[in-house]
Amino acid sequence: MNDNSFWDYLKEGILNLIYPLSCENCGIQIKESNGYAICNDCLSKIKLISEPYCYRCGKPFSAMVYFEKEAICADCLNRKNHFYYVRSVTHYQGVMRKCIHLLKYKKQVKLVRPLGNLMIDYLNRDKFIDTEEIDLIVPVPLYKDDYLRRGFNQSGLLAKYIADYFSIPFSENLLIKKRGNVSQVGLSKKERKSNVQNVYLLNSSAEIKNFSRILLIDDIYTTGATVEACCKELRKAGIKKLFVLTLARGV
Repeated sequence: MNDNSFWDYLKEGILNLIYPLSCENCGIQIKESNGYAICNDCLSKIKLISEPYCYRCGKPFSAMVYFEKEAICADCLNRKNHFYYVRSVTHYQGVMRKCIHLLKYKKQVKLVRPLGNLMIDYLNRDKFIDTEEIDLIVPVPLYKDDYLRRGFNQSGLLAKYIADYFSIPFSENLLIKKRGNVSQVGLSKKERKSNVQNVYLLNSSAEIKNFSRILLIDDIYTTGATVEACCKELRKAGIKKLFVLTLARGV
């Protein structure tokens, strides 16, 4: 532990004594100086996604049914995907749902570290996305007004954390969200697709260089409308392979 880390640890420890944190999930008092209101026990209960799942989009299949190794879900069979693979690390439920809520709406940005580590661990063991092949990591962007109101893009923070770990170039400006739209929550598949139509576009002033393999990062994947809209735009830049990794997967 370097000097700065020691003093940060000591400062947070003192603050925890004066203003003790309670876990937002289970209510127990947090003794560790981790700087965020989810205890380590609850973090360890996050449910990871494991096989079987769709070979293309990563949609979980029932473990009670046998599926071939490269089985494709009905959604992927009936649509043209602009991405190469999508993989999601966890189910969007329980502790993970709480963590994402705290990060996005309560500004507990220190959660980026444990959540980002879950994504890094996944990439280190995943056989579909080879980080040595990735030229650039980009996040799904926020509309500028939403960014100013929140103060950060949670997908951008996760993407930067992952890029730094693997020493892969990172760009938060390659894609832009040109206008606001209503929340995707509660919308049907058709409504979600319409809601993101012509919302994302390539930044004409961004330097694309010779990138041919990009990893797109987002926090939650539900129907795939958002990442598909982003990937469709990235294809216009001549990107050969588009991989997508999300922290969580909704139903």
